[in-house]
Amino acid sequence: MAVLPIGSFSPQVAVLQTLAIVASLLPKINPPVPLYAIVASDTLIPLTVPSSWGEFQRQYETQVSDYPVETGAFALYNKVRKPITINVTLTKAGSDVARFAWLAAIEQQEAQTPLQLYTIISPQGVFSDYTLTGLSHETRPDRGSNILHLSLNFTQVQKIPASAGIYNHTVEPKSSPVSQLGQLYTTVSNKAQDALINAQEFLSQ
Repeated sequence: MAVLPIGSFSPQVAVLQTLAIVASLLPKINPPVPLYAIVASDTLIPLTVPSSWGEFQRQYETQVSDYPVETGAFALYNKVRKPITINVTLTKAGSDVARFAWLAAIEQQEAQTPLQLYTIISPQGVFSDYTLTGLSHETRPDRGSNILHLSLNFTQVQKIPASAGIYNHTVEPKSSPVSQLGQLYTTVSNKAQDALINAQEFLSQ
């Protein structure tokens, strides 16, 4: 049995690593059929029910600053997490009409509610608040001409708490009064005007 260097992990990570080892020794605790589903996050209504599930790919990616940083100055703002993407492959078997109706229902759902958020369920986890960002399909003779292969691409919608109502004593935007900067002369001043300007500046001091 593998021994984990627990001291190098946080308590949460250590618990998950231990659970993974224990679960691998007890394969009978797994369900007989892996559970997959794509449901609306608000209503839990399935987006579709395929004949079978194919590939499931979840990609985590970060963007690291491409400029040099001083030794020891590498901070969180130098490494920004991008939205997580999930690519799912579904298959639909049956008649031409069945495959047409199945695909058309998914496309109509996306066209009518493009802002719908979905929760994707898989044996590896439950992933909430994803939006559909890509769709492609194909039929291949070597895989069966009556089988439709559909690829769905989902992108995570990252949320932050709303700021409305949090700050109660905010200052209303306002502008300061315009101060008079002086008189504007559009022509060259003569000696009398120069004397008047000098007198006004002297009195304003």
